[in-house]
Amino acid sequence: MLLRRRLLAEFLGSAFLGAVVVGSGIAAQRLSPGDIGLELFENAAATAAGLFTIILMFGAVSGGHFNPIVSFVDAALGGLSWRVAVAYLPAQVSGCVGGAVLANLMFSEAAVTLSARNRASSAHFLAEVMARLGWCW
Repeated sequence: MLLRRRLLAEFLGSAFLGAVVVGSGIAAQRLSPGDIGLELFENAAATAAGLFTIILMFGAVSGGHFNPIVSFVDAALGGLSWRVAVAYLPAQVSGCVGGAVLANLMFSEAAVTLSARNRASSAHFLAEVMARLGWCW
């Protein structure tokens, strides 16, 4: 029963996080069209506030990971069992996907779309790795 409660918390937290990130990105594009710097600031501020709130809501139940890498690092450092970390993975991924789809639908967008901006670079990959490591510590 306890594991189911933790999985539900990770699913819901991940869904809220996905909705906050995608929804705030859409809202920022609509509020500040053409000003990418301001869009990024608006998206980052909303995401930070949303993540803070979501961690407060679910952190006491599941640890507030909402990301498989965070869960796996926590397991590697002994803070979480590997069994639970692996169980979190589908809850986190399906939650984030569901939250992203929900955010798109809330803004009358297609449920699933591909980004038109190319963000794939070695610098972006390094930034993601550093952000995840920072979140884990």
